Amino acid sequence: PMDLGLKDKVALVTAASRGIGAAAAHELAAEGARVVISARNMDTLKPVAEKIASDTAGSVIPIVADNTDPAAIEHLVERTEAELGPIDILVNNSLGPAAARFSEISDEDWQRAIDVKLMAQIRQARAVFDGMVSRGGGRIINIAGTHARFAHAFAITAGIVNTALLSLTKALAEEGAPAKVLVNAINPGPIETERMRYMCESKSKIEGISVEKARHDLVSETLLKRFGEPKEVGALVAFLASGRASFMT
Repeated sequence: PMDLGLKDKVALVTAASRGIGAAAAHELAAEGARVVISARNMDTLKPVAEKIASDTAGSVIPIVADNTDPAAIEHLVERTEAELGPIDILVNNSLGPAAARFSEISDEDWQRAIDVKLMAQIRQARAVFDGMVSRGGGRIINIAGTHARFAHAFAITAGIVNTALLSLTKALAEEGAPAKVLVNAINPGPIETERMRYMCESKSKIEGISVEKARHDLVSETLLKRFGEPKEVGALVAFLASGRASFMT
């Protein structure tokens, strides 16, 4: 059997009230990790924590945090470690930025895109990184959209901030390697989430095509000719967090 060695590991999963974050938390809890999930709204977060705990008989604690607020991230990490102990695994996830035509994106829109995705994930990584280094190990898994590798005009802000996240991933992997802090990024591709529905609607509006045509175009770019399921990304998160991925950074 493939024992992933995650029993009693402490995992923090951010932006976890839905989609990929929730699926990653579910997989980690199913493998025996003790999990904290965070998002901005307890009304959406708490039912997810309860369902994961019920499905997996695992430990899942919901903590509200707005990851555009640096103080909230520090507080989230402090509370997680106070409740469960030192963080072994960070699933570094965040909201995606808004989509618009290039000429309609103001400086304020650009700054918001950087804050909501790139700076949020930089701050989350920074809040756990030195602790992992001092303890001699840890995993940081950055969720960075596929637009990092395949830029699209309708999602230009997402492309740029996700490209920056790949650069962050490579740099942190280099710094963390001597202390066995392994850092990886997942570019999930189009996954069946609320975010993906928003992206289809945005593509439709910006390009003047139907939502169905926008979806068809994005599906046609995939080799498997379908959108992925969040649980398929969650399974990869669990593997990258595990002892089986000990040479991957």
